[in-house]
Amino acid sequence: MESKQEPEPVISIICAVRNDGKFIRETLGTVVSQTYPKLELIIWDGASTDDTVAIIKEYAAKHKNIIWRSEPDQCQWDAIDKAVALSSGKYIALLAGQDGYLDESWFGHCANLFREHPETSLVWGIPFNMSEEGKLLGPHYAYARFLQGRQYGFQTRLLGTAAAKIQWGHSGTSQRLRQMMRKLTWARAKMVLKSFKKQKILQGEDWLRYWLETGLIFPDGNMVIRKEVFLANTVRFPQEKMTNAALLDFYFNFNTNGYLAYGLPIAANFGRYHAEGQALREHDAELAEKYHARVMDFKKKIKDRKIFQFVDGDGNAIKGRTVLL
Repeated sequence: MESKQEPEPVISIICAVRNDGKFIRETLGTVVSQTYPKLELIIWDGASTDDTVAIIKEYAAKHKNIIWRSEPDQCQWDAIDKAVALSSGKYIALLAGQDGYLDESWFGHCANLFREHPETSLVWGIPFNMSEEGKLLGPHYAYARFLQGRQYGFQTRLLGTAAAKIQWGHSGTSQRLRQMMRKLTWARAKMVLKSFKKQKILQGEDWLRYWLETGLIFPDGNMVIRKEVFLANTVRFPQEKMTNAALLDFYFNFNTNGYLAYGLPIAANFGRYHAEGQALREHDAELAEKYHARVMDFKKKIKDRKIFQFVDGDGNAIKGRTVLL
């Protein structure tokens, strides 16, 4: 007698947008071209004043798996929170209105991984940088070493990436240059150099040791997460209004609580750089510094712990899934 195969789970893509009319058509195009059949796209528009809503309506009329709302929100995280509440998926993914996916089978790859490794709570892939004009700049330096093969180019283009972050002649150019110079730490330089030496992604239990050494975050533009795990490990609005801070909280909580992640060496998505910067960019360095301090502090606290226990998506200890520290 043949056993029934588990139905494919719904994956909900959460997209918070506002005045992204210049880019959102391309973003939506990369979603509707995905081959995985059980996708839903939840768009929360923060009362855009450009043609963003008109473009969303156009796509929603053609694709019944697009659900959208448009009304004022208090911040991007407020919009994400509201969109997640509308979602029906077992898993969720976060998507910005200027970014998109490179691999049309990306969500199919993720669904297969979750099926093969049901104890896994998060799947991630390799993010690529893109200029505001739509030019791919190679994989992000922090993940380039994990990419196998030469699809889309396999080395980070350092000069092109740096140039994409600066709008020469703009009033904020000097400030942006100073921000970039402050980021030129020895730790970051070592990570850039390592990007040219290929290595396999450390999976499951092995990832914890790597994370404790590097603090490397999961790429928020392509990670697919079990929804209950996301909700349990994310600081909810209104306590957290800065999206990057909330994501850093999630990365820290996910790893320290013992959930398992799996990385795929696939060119998964692109994230667009904007020369004029983001409103909260000046806070990024401070947030990153605090995050890495928390990781190092946690590493010290568990120094004498002999065994670290891992858990499944429901938070239950997985028998036999431990690691010696």
